[in-house]
Amino acid sequence: MQINITARHLKLTDSIDSYVRRKITKYEKFFNTIDVFVHVILSVEKNRQITEIILHSGKISFRSKEESTNLYTSIDFASDKLEKQLRKQKDISKKVHRKNKLAILKDKKRNIEEAFSYDTMEDSRTKISEIKRFDLQPVTVEEAINEMDNLGYKVYMFKDGLNDKVSVLYRNDSGSVVLLEPNEM
Repeated sequence: MQINITARHLKLTDSIDSYVRRKITKYEKFFNTIDVFVHVILSVEKNRQITEIILHSGKISFRSKEESTNLYTSIDFASDKLEKQLRKQKDISKKVHRKNKLAILKDKKRNIEEAFSYDTMEDSRTKISEIKRFDLQPVTVEEAINEMDNLGYKVYMFKDGLNDKVSVLYRNDSGSVVLLEPNEM
């Protein structure tokens, strides 16, 4: 992340510089790429302390501008405003990614249903009503529980990011989550 700070009508002290950099570096968690450019403009006009933050990442740009009677307060307000924008963009991109992934899974399911006939099985207890195929991505147990709850599933299979084992989560009748892990042989 490249940070550029411009001061207009005020002296940029080390404490202001470090404060701004500390506020800006927390945005790194929103980006996977290194090519993030942030331009912070600090200015003083009479008794107004103005902070403007412009963030560029690839094709996307974000901007926030706040003013206050205190420079640190205006930095906080502008930083909080920009963080809200970044969180909203992250939520939107998650939803779009999830919709695309679900569309691909529905196509795979449709192709499997066409190739496999359920009518060949005689006993209704052993009859497969549905086949779900998915890619196993390494995630933590907490992320798997959140995904299971978001999707509304009672059972969820995932690849544990800590030990690369396939594990299963399910919610029992009492509502608690049970984790099934395979033993090593």
